[in-house]
Amino acid sequence: MSAHEAIPEELRVASAAEITAYLQQLQRDGAGVRLSGPHGQGLASRITVLDPEADLIGLALSTDPDGISQALVAGGEITAVAYLGTIKLQFELDAAVLVSGDQGTVLRSTLPTRLYRFQRRQSYRVQPAGSTYPRVVLPGDAQPGRALRVLDVSIGGLALALPPDFAPLPTGQVAEGLVLELDRISALRVALLPHHVSPISGDSHGMQQLGCSFVDLDTTATRSLQVYVDQTQKRRRLLKLDP
Repeated sequence: MSAHEAIPEELRVASAAEITAYLQQLQRDGAGVRLSGPHGQGLASRITVLDPEADLIGLALSTDPDGISQALVAGGEITAVAYLGTIKLQFELDAAVLVSGDQGTVLRSTLPTRLYRFQRRQSYRVQPAGSTYPRVVLPGDAQPGRALRVLDVSIGGLALALPPDFAPLPTGQVAEGLVLELDRISALRVALLPHHVSPISGDSHGMQQLGCSFVDLDTTATRSLQVYVDQTQKRRRLLKLDP
């Protein structure tokens, strides 16, 4: 039995009209679509062309310095993953070809005949009591040693505070080589998938928050995060910061 055949029937969407509606929403929102192959290759993209009558979908690719797009097409198995709020959408791209033009490289494919819709699990989030930790330290090639304050965190993801006009982590593109410093002692190496940017309520300095989910978090890091979340929740309740 394949991995897709093992997915419960209620998570599958087979209606062409419903599939098209989801894809149109992704296109309208400019949502990031993560493309991956069976050997772990991955690229960020966005839907730029959608023509149900022609059975055509086109996804503009992000920068591709290592020729990953060629490997994806040659491999013949391309899985696309995108998010609409708390809903994760997953589908396969068949008969994919690369088309280059003035607007860059576009991956074209027939429309998916089946789509999988998952409700993302809601993890309990805590807001740190301090103003220094936790924080995420960016990799050396982005902003050497620069750190972003964590607004809230759960075992599933976190929200980062972004200064005005500063976007070091593009949405829809996995950022690797990051370090999540929970305190002065505990530091976890993590990868994040940024989903959306929104204003911070009540902030008058133009700060924004970037919502991210963890990618391939290992068992040790998951355990450390769970301990941190539990301890922070208890501490805030003792201080009567949470109901």
